Amino acid sequence: MNRAGLGGYRTTQRMVTRHTMDMTRTQKLRRITEKIIGLPTLPTIVTQLISLVGNPKSSARDVAQLISTDQALTAKILKVANSAFYGFPRKIATVQLAIVVLGFEAVKNLGLSVAVLKRFSSGADHELFDRQRFWEHAIGTGVAARQLAKRGGYSNADEAFVAGILHDIGKLILIEYFFDEFAEALERAEADEITIAEAEEIVLGVTHAEVGGWLAEKWNLPPSLVETITHHHHPGTLAEPEPTLFLIHMADNLVRHRGMGGSGDSRGPSIDPVVAAHFKKGEDLSDEDLLARLSEGLDEEIEKAQIFREFA
Repeated sequence: MNRAGLGGYRTTQRMVTRHTMDMTRTQKLRRITEKIIGLPTLPTIVTQLISLVGNPKSSARDVAQLISTDQALTAKILKVANSAFYGFPRKIATVQLAIVVLGFEAVKNLGLSVAVLKRFSSGADHELFDRQRFWEHAIGTGVAARQLAKRGGYSNADEAFVAGILHDIGKLILIEYFFDEFAEALERAEADEITIAEAEEIVLGVTHAEVGGWLAEKWNLPPSLVETITHHHHPGTLAEPEPTLFLIHMADNLVRHRGMGGSGDSRGPSIDPVVAAHFKKGEDLSDEDLLARLSEGLDEEIEKAQIFREFA
């Protein structure tokens, strides 16, 4: 075969290989999508709570009456409201007072956080994926994001916290619905020293971030949360990212930097350059120095959030 013919042959072979890979990915996506239809739903009361808080005509009394129909949820919200996490000097004895003191959004996000922690508190585990360490990472990310939001003057500190709780929720879907494939991804991440997301892409054709985004859409969560969950590994690729997205990406890296919990791989922090530049604000800092600066006071804040570990 002459050189020209050989070149054409190689091009054809690459096209066939690429087509085969695309077909395999399509088949994997179809299989996952079919199972996604059966994804878990939020408790009815939390769905109603999200809808009620989103209605500008709703009053504190309306929201309190809804929450009060679920004694377990009421008890948990009041327990957190009276914990060191919020640090109010006087006791909050009723849900209505909690709404007045904390605000509608805070109570909604608190209810959502508690519901998700309860829903996924148990299930299949793997020697490379410990559920308790997963929640330690998730709660730590939520706390770090909340702290970053407050320090940066953002108005969405409570949404940042719940986004941290939810950012890796896709991993729990994968281990529950695709145990064998997720186990293979965990093992590949360790053996090849790559991130769990990279291993998931190889094995499943999708990542936990994409699956988590699908779940958030099914739950009718705000678009900002859907975007944050879906793109939290690569926020710099979006032209106009939600503010929460940068907070979660940095918070995730802060928690990795501090070695808090487990996230499915042993890789350390890797900050998106766009996010790093955003937080450096023009200062000549290394990523390591930036992480050290942003970590100040984080351990104390995470200690205050231990109340959430009771629900996971």
